[in-house]
Amino acid sequence: MSDMEDDDPVVDEVDVYLSKSLAENLYLFQYPVRPSGMPYDDFEHLAARIKPKQKLVEIELGLETSNPNYDRSRGEQIAINVDGANPVGNKSYQSDVMDKQVLATSSSLSTTSRYGVGILKDGELHLTPLHGIMQLRPSFSYLDKADMKSKVEKAADNEGESSQEEEEEAKPVKVQFARPESDQAKARRLASYSHHEKMLSEEMWVPLSCRSVYDERSYSEREKLFCQAMESEVSPLNLPSRDYLATLVPEAMEDEADKPQLPSNVLSMNNLKTMNLADQVKALLINAKSLRFSQLLTILPGAPDATAVLRAVQQVAMLVQGCWVVKSDVLYPKDSTSPISGVPADILCRGRDYVMWKFTQSRCIVRKEVASITKLPSEDMKDILEQMARPKINQGWEFALVYDSEFVLHHEDVTQRQQMLWDAKFQQLSKILKVPKHEIEKKGKGRDSKESSQTVEVMSGQERVKVARGRARTKSLTQQENANPAKAQNSNPGSRTPCGTSEANSRLQAEPALNTEEPMETNSAADPLQAASASSESNAHVVQNGPSSSNGIPSQDSVRNELRCFLRDKFVQQPLMSLMDMRRHIKMRLVETPPGDLLGEGISDAMLEECAVDINAALLQIPWPSNNSMEDKKLFGFCDCGDSLDKFRAVIFDMFRESFKHRRNQFSDRFKEVLGKEPPSKLEFDRLIKSLCLYKSPFWYLKGTIPPTPT
Repeated sequence: MSDMEDDDPVVDEVDVYLSKSLAENLYLFQYPVRPSGMPYDDFEHLAARIKPKQKLVEIELGLETSNPNYDRSRGEQIAINVDGANPVGNKSYQSDVMDKQVLATSSSLSTTSRYGVGILKDGELHLTPLHGIMQLRPSFSYLDKADMKSKVEKAADNEGESSQEEEEEAKPVKVQFARPESDQAKARRLASYSHHEKMLSEEMWVPLSCRSVYDERSYSEREKLFCQAMESEVSPLNLPSRDYLATLVPEAMEDEADKPQLPSNVLSMNNLKTMNLADQVKALLINAKSLRFSQLLTILPGAPDATAVLRAVQQVAMLVQGCWVVKSDVLYPKDSTSPISGVPADILCRGRDYVMWKFTQSRCIVRKEVASITKLPSEDMKDILEQMARPKINQGWEFALVYDSEFVLHHEDVTQRQQMLWDAKFQQLSKILKVPKHEIEKKGKGRDSKESSQTVEVMSGQERVKVARGRARTKSLTQQENANPAKAQNSNPGSRTPCGTSEANSRLQAEPALNTEEPMETNSAADPLQAASASSESNAHVVQNGPSSSNGIPSQDSVRNELRCFLRDKFVQQPLMSLMDMRRHIKMRLVETPPGDLLGEGISDAMLEECAVDINAALLQIPWPSNNSMEDKKLFGFCDCGDSLDKFRAVIFDMFRESFKHRRNQFSDRFKEVLGKEPPSKLEFDRLIKSLCLYKSPFWYLKGTIPPTPT
């Protein structure tokens, strides 16, 4: 009854034995291009050879040249092409025709631990593990020999002709020394095809003897497939059925060498999940070079504890503008060299640390100024800058990530600790790199001078408030002195200097306010650090972002200039915008920057329209769909982005002045009619259309005229 109810009843029990006599020399040959009904058993086996390390096998099989199906003329032609008309020495073919073919290994499985050969005899199953599985296909290396032979003969003819000409003059030989090979370059070399070919050619062939399946030696070798120690006892396995099955048939495990090599800028999430938290943070930062703390928490698998992540990130990264940049000694380990120029790691680390420190002081840096101090090769300097910055027109290199004011606000203790580390790091760098004196004075004293006015200094909020209040108090006392010198002198009973003011006030007067006349190195509107400094010093009636009015409030001209620059940058990225789009970008700007930004001074719709027109953005006079219910029906088009698609944008805007919808082929026809050509590629065409229009089958509509289709 129990057997009937069992879905998989036991039919028979078989003893299983494991034989290892041939485990290191047992190969399975497969012939994928040969029909199973036409084996090679009847062919004459002339020779065989093997390369054990590379697992390559070649077998020479004789061809029956007397067979009526053999094309003798073609065989003679092949023999002449390979060995020549009058062969001398070692010949590929012993007769005057192609009398043999070679079967060679074309591919093989790298791991065969899960495969074996089994023989069932007398109720016993004997298993022998396979050492390799090889696929044999006909080799056409004789064609390569014929081609090489013709090239050699042609080269010999050319050499004979050139020998009659005069010898060329001797030229000096340029000697070059190979630079040290980095780990990355070594990995690429080992994975290259040329290295693979070199390894194949270096291993010597081992000759083999071929015997018939009925030969006595073959019979004795087959006997080794049976286990010879059948009397030995095996302890019983006390494992559950699931664990026993996993032990019997383990999961396929790939060797590291067999795994495909990922690109250098790709990190496998599967590998990331196998690491601990510290290694995960390190791997991510090495891969990304710089990350915001919120991004790091998002990328890490699972839901890691923020405190643990913060503790781990401080071990492998430094804080720059509220963002985390991987440490130089982590990126360039000790005793390594630059893969570009071969510069030692310690020199690279010093130069990169100085670049990172410069970004803690300024939103943008100038490459030539930094290179003159670090003395790094231009290629290495460019590589370091590309890791954490991007080029910006007329301003140098700008830090790639937006200032993370949220992290600085919520982690003041970490920010202060990092600032102390940067101060100590700068003291070391200033001595080793021989930093100019004005840089050290600007860092140590925090005073404004003609040289330091080119840099936006990063100060804490409390320091800015103290400086601003001190300057405001000094200015107030100075104004009182000018109005009534005697009264001002009597009101200050402390120790006086000859000019009648206290020593503290004289020190404050010796520190001039920020110079708003001199040009800044970076655009203050794009620099949240500088904007925060301007906000903190508003009590001193000093506005860094532009000229100030007499009462300390930013002037309308400065606000308009800032708005024009901001709108132009946004229109280059988004050539079609409504007033609502402009306001959304301004809100995002104000969220990302500290308080005190010029764009937060109350900008009206009229000012937005005027500034948009000032930068050559045109208000589009277009028909609107009848079912349009959008309140904002003012769209501005921009055709001055500075790329090759500006003239095509102008054509598209003209088309929508005539109708609010168009088909794709209408764009192509109008481009050819007006400009005589289309965009240079289909990719550029699609990018142009999608940047300005929305598709709602079967027409294209201008963005902003219809609500976007939900996805």
